[in-house]
Amino acid sequence: MNQKLTELQEKIQQLKGEEPPQSSEDVKSGYSIMVTMITDLVSCILIGLGIGFFFQKVFDTSPLLTAGFTLLGGIAGFYTMIRFAIRQDKHD
Repeated sequence: MNQKLTELQEKIQQLKGEEPPQSSEDVKSGYSIMVTMITDLVSCILIGLGIGFFFQKVFDTSPLLTAGFTLLGGIAGFYTMIRFAIRQDKHD
C-alpha cells in the first residue's frame, strides 16, 4: 500500500511538472563521483608501476618493463573510469 502511495505521489508531481524527490542513497554529489574516478585511475597506475618495478628488479631488465606496466595500468584506469561513468549514467 505504501508503494502505491509513493507511485501516486510521483505521478502527481510528474503531471505538475515537478521532479519526484530522490532518496539520499540515490543522489551522489559530483565531488564524490570525481574523487572515486580519480582514485580508481591513480590506483590502477600505481599498481601497474609497482608490478613493472617488481619485474624490473626480479629479472634485472631495463626500465622498459616499468614503463610498459605503468602504461597498461593507465589504460586499465581509464577503462575503469569509463565503466564507472556508464554505470552512473544509467542510474541517472
